[in-house]
Amino acid sequence: MRQEDIPEKRLIALAKEGDMEAFESLVRRYQKSIYYLCHRMTGAHQSADDLSQEAFIKAYLSLSSFRDGMNFFTWLRKIAVNNNLNYIKANKREELLGEKEDTIPGSASSTNQELPPDRLQRNRLELKFKEALKALPVKQRLIFILRFYENQSYEGISQLLGLPKGTVMSRLNRARKKLKALLADYI
Repeated sequence: MRQEDIPEKRLIALAKEGDMEAFESLVRRYQKSIYYLCHRMTGAHQSADDLSQEAFIKAYLSLSSFRDGMNFFTWLRKIAVNNNLNYIKANKREELLGEKEDTIPGSASSTNQELPPDRLQRNRLELKFKEALKALPVKQRLIFILRFYENQSYEGISQLLGLPKGTVMSRLNRARKKLKALLADYI
């Protein structure tokens, strides 16, 4: 039987016993999701890559504390979220060198190729949205990302972050209002 065909519970049990192939299979199952979460939080490829790897290392080192019956991805996502929050707090005022996102495709600085005007406009709007999202306070950005990119319910976010549901809802509402204000000229 291939590692990919083994049920998650069995892979976890094998990984707890020290089977690296089983853990690698778990990593392969969730690496894209964890990477994208980290990328949305940091806005930078290199940081997201490092943070997602660090989340998997922490998960491996903490496997013995994983309780059977828990959802592995939820547990892993919580590790990644905490890891990202710690990283963002540590680098709060520091401008990360060499971590700017790529320029807008079709702009003079990125390529000489011409893009259709609607595609160029959409790319600009996407870039402005990413900038606006990154400008949100960390607590609001995290809740926005979990709700709209990770498709989490208010209850799920509340449990993941250890916050009352009302706090999650109010932070999400403030995030929406700030995004709307930041993007007013583009929408």
